[in-house]
Amino acid sequence: MFENPATALIFLMTIHWTTCLVPPKFQWKTIDFTWEGGTKEKAIADESYIPQNIMPTGLARWQDKLFITIPRWKKGVPASLNYIPLNGTQQQPLTPYPSWHDAFVSSKACCAATNNTVVSAFRVTVDKSDRLWVVDNGVADMASQVRQIADPAIFVFDLTNDKLIHKYVFRDDELKDCSVLTSIVVDESGGRNNTFAYITDMGASALVVYSLAENCAWRVEHPLFKFDPDAGVYRVGGVDFYWSDGVSSATLAPPLRDGTSDFYFHPTSSTKLFRISTRALKNKYATRDEINKAMEIVGDRGPNSQATACDMDQKRNVIFYTQLSKNGVGCWKVGAAFCEENTPLVISDCNLLEFPNDLKVDPEGNLWILSDRQSRFLYDAMDFEQFNFRILTAPVAKVIEGSTCEKPVKPGSAKSKSKDDKQKGGFFKRNKSAGK
Repeated sequence: MFENPATALIFLMTIHWTTCLVPPKFQWKTIDFTWEGGTKEKAIADESYIPQNIMPTGLARWQDKLFITIPRWKKGVPASLNYIPLNGTQQQPLTPYPSWHDAFVSSKACCAATNNTVVSAFRVTVDKSDRLWVVDNGVADMASQVRQIADPAIFVFDLTNDKLIHKYVFRDDELKDCSVLTSIVVDESGGRNNTFAYITDMGASALVVYSLAENCAWRVEHPLFKFDPDAGVYRVGGVDFYWSDGVSSATLAPPLRDGTSDFYFHPTSSTKLFRISTRALKNKYATRDEINKAMEIVGDRGPNSQATACDMDQKRNVIFYTQLSKNGVGCWKVGAAFCEENTPLVISDCNLLEFPNDLKVDPEGNLWILSDRQSRFLYDAMDFEQFNFRILTAPVAKVIEGSTCEKPVKPGSAKSKSKDDKQKGGFFKRNKSAGK
């Protein structure tokens, strides 16, 4: 079957790692909801619910709940923020959060129903203080005629009682006309009341930093937040497309002794990983030169390794990232040289993981992955007789078994082998602090 022994080995390893995700924990042909009374029929009639127009993009686990987000790409999405119980059936319907009354937005709505209404969120995160953080773009019908239903905002829910405990509405000068807020990373190193949130602005290629203690936000801009023109070509699910998406996802390393952390990030259309200390990000008065000096290129994963999302297992010091063009998930052991040989594809399946859009590592050490066939959804046609949306999960230890991400990092191995490591000056300085 295989003429090349190395090819056979890669195939067998991929099969081994993929089996730990089978069967999918949840999967759907189309997304349905836990409707109340006769609301489903009414929503279908006025096009507030169009099953074929719904595509989930984000997930996050808290105890026995799994949150699932659905941005309002097209008309007919009744609720953007939802959850399902972990012990439910494989094709169970989604329950809007925090309630139907709060979450529902009709196709003709001009504004949000309540102060608790999340209009359109891509991804969410749960912090160690049992709080759900959501960044809302506030828009509907993004793929056609964009409607601004509410101002973009940060929502913070107390998951122990499902109450909104804080909301921050962005000021005009904190965003751009082309802003698209995709991911939110929460930094609790300073304590529950001194939390910072870092929001990726994929559309305007920037980062927005929010301080809970000061209740204010500021923008951080830099060329490394922008896309790489040479990495804008994709082919996923048989669909060719070009994206110029900037920074879309990020994750935090464990805090250092001084309370700062390494903030790892990447644009969607890029194959590189970058890093900046939160010391620079938390300083709202940081100059452009200070930001430049704090930026570092960690390395390059290699061709066709663009990623929409990443997350870190802080116990094992491993970063996971989606691999769109490879229908899978890759990993990197922090401290090792960031290059193609140290960023292996640990999971891949052209059916189960067609367009892996989001992933998270939960507190128990499990990796959760959401795949959604987004390229077909946006640029081609979906077959709704097939399963299109899947959520898969497996223990991290099982996923990285036998890979370079399982092995301890050898002293001195952090010296990057990437070509960019040879560039001098400014933010192209040598990677001297990896593995610290």
